[in-house]
Amino acid sequence: MTTSERGSHPARNWIAAARRVLIISTVQPWQKGQMMLRGLSLLVLAAMAVLAGCAHAPSVRFENPMTFADTDAGTLEKVSRCVIQELNFQIEQPQAIEHRIQTDPLTGASWFEFWRPDTVGRFQRWESSLHTIQRRVIITVTPKEKGAEILVRVVKERQSAPNAGPGSIAYTFDIYDLEHSELTRFNEMNPVYFDWVEIGRDDALEQCILERITRRLGSVPQP
Repeated sequence: MTTSERGSHPARNWIAAARRVLIISTVQPWQKGQMMLRGLSLLVLAAMAVLAGCAHAPSVRFENPMTFADTDAGTLEKVSRCVIQELNFQIEQPQAIEHRIQTDPLTGASWFEFWRPDTVGRFQRWESSLHTIQRRVIITVTPKEKGAEILVRVVKERQSAPNAGPGSIAYTFDIYDLEHSELTRFNEMNPVYFDWVEIGRDDALEQCILERITRRLGSVPQP
């Protein structure tokens, strides 16, 4: 019998497991608390490190639109597609307009989704945590005599339910009635329609997209 075969014997495995249980059982309660606190601290630090790497706008501001004199329109469009897919956006298919890339709406990331890079900045994180926010990316690539020009637009929308509120004070009190524990029962007869209200552009995400495109191309945009 080889050494590896002796080490994998069931009896030896049971003995090793018993030793681990014995070691854990001898740890004092205050030591367990310290171990848990240390593990939680490491987890928070790891989350902050990941968030710090993708949640801030670039320190250098890029022109929007801007021209890449040494890059043709086809290459610029291809790189742009790769960048927005890295940010978890799904591109609309088929492409409706030539040299124009448009994505499906993507719900914004909250504070609990620190690994997602599509929501940039603390304010955007808080807004997405408190409201239902979605974003659409629209990139237009225009061929030039020398190179190509790119325009990045990120449209931000907030979900609204204009007919979901109570029609009177009586309906408002009915929400908290013990016989109507579900919030939607006060207006059961009327369907609730949700609208998306445009609330402007996301400049921070636009700058992040331009930075990623520039870094991938390895070229300097022309003013």
